[in-house]
Amino acid sequence: MLPRFCFVLSVCLAGIVVVSSARVGPASARVGPASARVGPASARVGRATVDYRYGVMFDAGSSGTRVYVYRWDQNNLPTKTADMTEMTITGTNRVRPGISSYVTDPPSVKTDLVRLLNSAATVVPQELQGLTPVYLKATAGMRLLEPNDVDAIFDQINQLFEDSSQNPFKFERGWAKVISGEEEGVFGWITVNFLRGVFDSNSDQETVGALDLGGASTQITFVPEGQIFANLFPLSISASRYNLYTNSYLKFGQDQFRLQLYGLLYDQAADKNAYIDNPCDLVGYNTTEDLGENRIAKIQGTANNQQCGVLVRQLLALDDTCYTEPCGVAGVYQPPVEGTVFYGTSALYYTSSAIGAIPEDGGYTSIGNIQERTDIFCRRAYADVLSEFGDFGDNYCMGGHYITALLGDGYKIDTSADDKVFITGEINGVGTGWTLGSMIYELYLLNINFSVSASSHVTAAAPITALLLATMNLLV
Repeated sequence: MLPRFCFVLSVCLAGIVVVSSARVGPASARVGPASARVGPASARVGRATVDYRYGVMFDAGSSGTRVYVYRWDQNNLPTKTADMTEMTITGTNRVRPGISSYVTDPPSVKTDLVRLLNSAATVVPQELQGLTPVYLKATAGMRLLEPNDVDAIFDQINQLFEDSSQNPFKFERGWAKVISGEEEGVFGWITVNFLRGVFDSNSDQETVGALDLGGASTQITFVPEGQIFANLFPLSISASRYNLYTNSYLKFGQDQFRLQLYGLLYDQAADKNAYIDNPCDLVGYNTTEDLGENRIAKIQGTANNQQCGVLVRQLLALDDTCYTEPCGVAGVYQPPVEGTVFYGTSALYYTSSAIGAIPEDGGYTSIGNIQERTDIFCRRAYADVLSEFGDFGDNYCMGGHYITALLGDGYKIDTSADDKVFITGEINGVGTGWTLGSMIYELYLLNINFSVSASSHVTAAAPITALLLATMNLLV
């Protein structure tokens, strides 16, 4: 019995976050404006003195690194939007390229990160900086590198963050790392459901699924009906348990999928030295791409919607053998999505907004509508698109076709339903990226720098106690 208990406990500690049911103020309240400077460690709020704490999160994505600063009341565990504020950083908050680009010169990664540390330091009061945890979490761009290359880059990052003359924040080894695609998906799910008020004990909101499309990977995370036979991530929040299905598809992010498509066209081309027609790019667009393995592809757009749809679905490998039914992309098991409303973020939002499939501030749309808007967009002149969107305009024709195939054919979301997919860049004025969910996860799992008042109905031992209780339930 003891070995089995140890095994289940280790699984629970890796996958379960326990969140207090503490309640603070009305669901629509904000803890001050996002751009507010707190000044001293204690701020007066009505008659009560509220001690704020801060956290710094680096999102090291495939195309760049962005820094976020969050603020919360140290006396209450966040369960709703009013409990957590995303601070406005007026200085540099994003740098390019991604940290994976420094594979041939790892020490140079420090220069950009120092700029972001300096920007974050302008937001966090000086007297609290030594108490403020800083995390750097890298995603799919770093998952594509060889382990030795990853280690070399993170050796430099750890050196920087451990240098108190460069980093004013609290840092420990392990707080800079590459996260798994499944973690990225779960963090995104926590973000959108937290911002919708799902975890507030007064809320009657149902959970929504989360769809994330980045540069190198894409994630789907939701609470399915019935049993989950693979990719289960158990999560306990605010006295409720959620059995999440989450899966990440590496190399199926927007940028990596483009490279896959170019590789397929190159391999099929009779004359590999001539320009190769790509039906997923706009007429007038051309590029030369190094595909590796001595393959240099010269691509020119032909904007053929029907041909593009065929190619995209071919790359999704929808006919691959499915060993555990039902399956989605590339023969990977995925439970049915019936009844689930999904929130789409990141490139799903940027592309859908650009092609006119959703309002600028986000909204519901159908996959069929995204397809129709894509077909119209792909008939536009490349010069006009370039003038309106700059270099980002290169992505939207292919991106629209990819999104419709991924969501409809891959994830099996009803293509005609106009109430199953809500695409947005923010909720209640807060960004929908995975970083907020990751900060919440760290807060509750590790109990970082967190004191709890008697009024919150939580003791310092509550998270561990709840974990042990959840573990015992699994053993029954």
